[in-house]
Amino acid sequence: MKKNATIDVAAEPVVKKVRAPRAKKATTVETSTAAPLRTVSRFATNTILAPLVTEKTAKLSSANVMVFRVALSATRVAIKQAMKELYNVTPVKVNVITVRPRAVRFGGVQGTTKSYKKALVTLPKGTTIDVFASV
Repeated sequence: MKKNATIDVAAEPVVKKVRAPRAKKATTVETSTAAPLRTVSRFATNTILAPLVTEKTAKLSSANVMVFRVALSATRVAIKQAMKELYNVTPVKVNVITVRPRAVRFGGVQGTTKSYKKALVTLPKGTTIDVFASV
C-alpha cells in the first residue's frame, strides 16, 4: 500500500427508510340491513367470541338470558362493556362460567379438550338479540 493513498468517500449520505406507524384495525359489524356499517373496537370482538347455540341456550333465551363464548381473560365488567358496544344493550346481570378441560381419546392417543369460558348475560325485559339468525 502507498503512503500517500487517498480514500474516496461516497458523496451521498446513506438514507434510511422509515415506515409510517400502522393504524389500529377496527372490524365492521352490520347491525341491520337498513343501517350503515359501523366500526367496533378490537376489544369488543376479542372479548365476546361467539354465541353458544344449543337447545339449552335456546330455552334460556326465552327468559332473556343469552349465552356467549368469551375470552379466558374476560371479566364481568369487560363482557358488559363489550355487549354495550356490540349489541347496544346494557345487560342487567352477567354470570361467568369457566368450562374445564375433559379427557378424550383418539385411538391410542390420550388428550384433553380446550378449556373455555362462557358468559350468561341477562338482558333487560323487552330487549332481544337475534344471535341465532347470525350464526
